[in-house]
Amino acid sequence: MLADRYRVDEFVGSGGMASVFRATDQALGRTVAIKSFTPGTAGRGDEARQVSETRLLASLSHHALVTLFDAHLPERGDAFLVMEYIDGGTLDSRLLGGAISDEDATSLARELGEALHVVHGAGIIHRDVKPSNILLRPALTPQSTLRPTLADFGIAYLVDTTRLTAPGTAIGTAAYLAPEQVRGAPPTTASDIYSLGLVLIEALTGRRAFAQQTPVEAIAARLSIQPEIPASLGPGWRSLLTDMTARDPEQRPTALEVASRARSLDVAPSDPAVTALAVDTGGGADGGAASVAPVSSKGAVSPAPTLMLPTEALTDVPPVPPEVAPLGTRAEAGQASSPTRVRLWLLVLVALVVAGVLAVALWNANLPSEPAQPDLPQVGEPLDTHLQDLLDEVTP
Repeated sequence: MLADRYRVDEFVGSGGMASVFRATDQALGRTVAIKSFTPGTAGRGDEARQVSETRLLASLSHHALVTLFDAHLPERGDAFLVMEYIDGGTLDSRLLGGAISDEDATSLARELGEALHVVHGAGIIHRDVKPSNILLRPALTPQSTLRPTLADFGIAYLVDTTRLTAPGTAIGTAAYLAPEQVRGAPPTTASDIYSLGLVLIEALTGRRAFAQQTPVEAIAARLSIQPEIPASLGPGWRSLLTDMTARDPEQRPTALEVASRARSLDVAPSDPAVTALAVDTGGGADGGAASVAPVSSKGAVSPAPTLMLPTEALTDVPPVPPEVAPLGTRAEAGQASSPTRVRLWLLVLVALVVAGVLAVALWNANLPSEPAQPDLPQVGEPLDTHLQDLLDEVTP
């Protein structure tokens, strides 16, 4: 029993700074995770600061962050944290089966980018982003993507390196340290971005970006080479991962930018054969044209030739009537919907009637008029009288 409340049930695992146990909170009747600090790693003293920092950690809220329930610091006896228990394994164990899908990797980048944005916004640097610190919540449905949750975001905050007493103890794992951490510079939020970039490369390829035999070799490689990003990942992923693993921390995106760019990878068409159009209406050098280029299924503009269209052509396009069937429906095979066919037949019928009426009118207008019949004398009328009448008509 810990603190007369938490019953330790099972050992889960351990690291350089703490051991994790599954426990039962007997006051609330729920399963929790107990992270017990290794003796000597949690410095004593400055209790007011530690209490303040614990409250700050407990106030952070995001579905991709492990919730902190309780904290017992060195001044109160054994140092341990009480956190949400997530029974879905870790990303580390998941990657033993090989690379994950693009959809799962996109979810990983988006969710963890948002989680780090919340952590960084509170002035906290994780310092140890790695697959074993990424817990996976159980999937809601068989078609669900990964539901990652970042753990240990408070350990490096509560237990600072200046108060570590265990010899040789360091915060961070050699395979995922940023170059500035290797050089001994203080870690920054950009260091977490670099580590997350290495995690994403490993998740997409199934192998570590720096897979040297020893930690020393991995650290040396960090200072001399860039991580390899396969071209098969597509331009969208290559651009994002290249920026995240830039050697210069100032060149790396923020956590929020990572989440936003990862979200844009989701807008690609579900069918790889279908491409969209990326339209830039800002105008080129002549200020009167807009470029239209195909977009690949990875969500990035492909290097295909650019088609130039006048800007007016983009603004004067009439709206598509709602009755016109979209691509991918029966209209694509040359068949219209039933209401559309009825309207078309009615229009054809009306056009034929109007054409017939016009044709009859034109025909009648072109017929020659009947010649005037001469005014012949009636039977029994004297011929000279009739001739006299004709002479009277022509005489002025």
